[in-house]
Amino acid sequence: MSDNKAAKSPDSIKIQSPDNEYKKKLNRIKSKICYYKKKPQCGGADAHKTKGTENDKERKEIIEKLETYRSILKLSEAK
Repeated sequence: MSDNKAAKSPDSIKIQSPDNEYKKKLNRIKSKICYYKKKPQCGGADAHKTKGTENDKERKEIIEKLETYRSILKLSEAK
């Protein structure tokens, strides 16, 4: 309990640098891509788990959009 109070106190709040935010965004995107590519180490969206609600075309479109977004983030960070 004392740890939770310390974490919420104004003195312990740290402002995250833009680099940390950038890394967090990239990691979230990487995790989502891994999930939609059905990789078991990511807890991938196996067909038997989703009961056929996602078809391959939708999944590929999602992966493509996530990879595009990741590329845009990397390019904007490089500037």
